[in-house]
Amino acid sequence: MSRRIPPVVLKFGGASLADPARIAAEIRSAGEDGSPVVAVVSAREGVTDLLAAAVAHPRAETAHRRLLVRLRELHPRLPTDGRRHLDRLGPLLAAVERSGRPDAALRDQVLSQGERIAVHWLSARLSEIGIPAVPIEADLLGLVTDNAYGASCILFDRSRAPVRRGLARLLDRGQVPVVTGYFGRSLEGRVATLGRGGSDYAASGLGALLGARRVELVKRHVAVLSADPRDVPGARPIPELSYEEAEELAQFGARVLHPLTIEPARAHGITLRVRSLEDPTVVTTIAPARAGRRNRAMTVLRPLRLLRLRVPGGRQRPGIVAEVSHRLAQAGVNVVQLYTSSALLCLVFAPDEVLAALRALAPITQEAAAMVDGPYRVALVTAIGDGILDDLDRLPSAAVNGAEGFSATPRALSLAVPEERAIPVVRALHRSLVERRRS
Repeated sequence: MSRRIPPVVLKFGGASLADPARIAAEIRSAGEDGSPVVAVVSAREGVTDLLAAAVAHPRAETAHRRLLVRLRELHPRLPTDGRRHLDRLGPLLAAVERSGRPDAALRDQVLSQGERIAVHWLSARLSEIGIPAVPIEADLLGLVTDNAYGASCILFDRSRAPVRRGLARLLDRGQVPVVTGYFGRSLEGRVATLGRGGSDYAASGLGALLGARRVELVKRHVAVLSADPRDVPGARPIPELSYEEAEELAQFGARVLHPLTIEPARAHGITLRVRSLEDPTVVTTIAPARAGRRNRAMTVLRPLRLLRLRVPGGRQRPGIVAEVSHRLAQAGVNVVQLYTSSALLCLVFAPDEVLAALRALAPITQEAAAMVDGPYRVALVTAIGDGILDDLDRLPSAAVNGAEGFSATPRALSLAVPEERAIPVVRALHRSLVERRRS
């Protein structure tokens, strides 16, 4: 960047856009020390869901017309460039209707319109309040991704020069870029989304590309807690997390963070803060691990399905785990968790992967006389925190008994339990590892 002061990146979730004045106050506060500010914005709350439903029901022309009306209602006084994107959505939906089964790239192009409209609408509102906001669309800026439409990854080497060059000009003039989250431009030159929650990842990625001082993920109603409060009413805010703890939380189902958000910040030593717009005292700082910190958080990943593969000879058959993994990978099946014993492999999948998994494993059952049991309905309950292995003796027997599988790493203890036991188990773990520790 041409300025000596590194910028601050503020990401605003869709619910936050309901109050542009609050967003303006956040931008002013972040820039009080002279730091330039870059805002990253999601689509307005509910818009991405509406667009996804339109793509999922390509023949629902009446619903598509209602969607366009709803988007106009959510974005009053839309400036000219924003209206252009809203007008473009009509032909995109018509292309969806003609295709019947839109490909992933067309789907991503439709989904990106929510953020495109939002940055033009919000920039106009901020300008009215006195913030020199400039709407920026990430794909046009030069944020390059791979071709994995629907779950793409940012290609940092290709993105660095155009992103830094494009935003430096605005920041040098004292302007505030308001950048679309959620998507970039694929290597094929098409729109590619980063997956649900991808605006967090986009903000972290931009922070890394710009050498930001910090990245703040401002969410209106969301905080990082020791458990989902819908499952555990006694869940408590977590003030600090290491990069590794936050990454485990995201990977094991905590929806407050996109799983890829942490890596760009960790690679460049950037502090992440997750903040509540409604309650400024609720802040989680994500930074390098600090000695003596004893965070514990619980997650529940569900619904899942478990298959038991019993192989005659078990460990006497070298390479059986590799063979199973290879066949599943060839079939494009993702294994959520794998447990092994002398003669048994337990494999955990998302429900919609089970049939493909059974087909992929069929040759093994025929050639090796293996037997498959299941699928069984399970959930993955995980306790997360640096040094979690020190707490093995604190695990309540009520949580462990009846588990279908158990795995442990220095940062995560996971139990695959029958789905109906998930909530009792996560509450028992929370009482033992969080509530009694602090009482």
